[in-house]
Amino acid sequence: MIRRIRKLLAQPGFRAEPLRVLGRAAAWAAMVLVRRSPVFTLTEGGERVRVPADLRFTSVTTYLLRDWTEPELRRLDLFVGPGDVFVDIGANIGIYALKGARLVGPTGRVVAVEPGSDAGRQLAANLALNDWRHVTVVPKALSASEGEATLHHIPMGEDPQAFSLLPGDGHEAGEKVRTTTLDRLAEELALPRIDCIKIDVEGAEHLVLEGAQESLARWRPIVVMEINCPTGIASGAAPDTAWNRLAALGYRFQRLVDGRLQGVEAMPAEFGNVIAHHPDGPALRGR
Repeated sequence: MIRRIRKLLAQPGFRAEPLRVLGRAAAWAAMVLVRRSPVFTLTEGGERVRVPADLRFTSVTTYLLRDWTEPELRRLDLFVGPGDVFVDIGANIGIYALKGARLVGPTGRVVAVEPGSDAGRQLAANLALNDWRHVTVVPKALSASEGEATLHHIPMGEDPQAFSLLPGDGHEAGEKVRTTTLDRLAEELALPRIDCIKIDVEGAEHLVLEGAQESLARWRPIVVMEINCPTGIASGAAPDTAWNRLAALGYRFQRLVDGRLQGVEAMPAEFGNVIAHHPDGPALRGR
């Protein structure tokens, strides 16, 4: 509990709005007590979202911090804009897909990929709250090939996002899921292009990229992805595989620091997100 409190106090969202976050924390404690799941707005843009009234990481951080939960979510407008095609891989309960749907608008398109049944139900419910017609939900796991795989449960507080295709140490068998590739998905959905991809798949980012070679070469989309995920490291996967795959295609890398993009020449050692941008791909915004 002390570790969680320290982590909250270090969050940029708490530092920016401490009284608001503390007020939400008090309200959330009361709602958990009476088991009331509220509908609230993710951002001032008005995206409506509901999370279960529990103490899971996703529920607590989404309610308390909203789009401050990750720097890349907070500044998603740097990567996604009106008319864009945004693919959210590992959509979870939908916070990236929700904000992305508002940013691309009705002339754009969002593809939300989420294989987990628990998270998938919450994703569908949150999208229904907003009645958007330009969001497509894909209940599969993106990987290097089409077929079937096991989505392993990572024992992290029974959170709906804590699943991976990689069988790391201590992971439990979760559920059987269908797999496909991004290249195949783009063909099936007749996507005119892909402007931005967000990948959060608990260490299996290299598998997603392996199945996306045609899309990456053809459209050179901006890629927002996790690196150094403990799950990938525990499974024995080389932590720099995804980074090297994009670098070989000519991508350059940046990180968000205090809301601003800063170039990085080598893969950082710590866990977090990086932004991969190709010089011949879609332009980064707000620079």
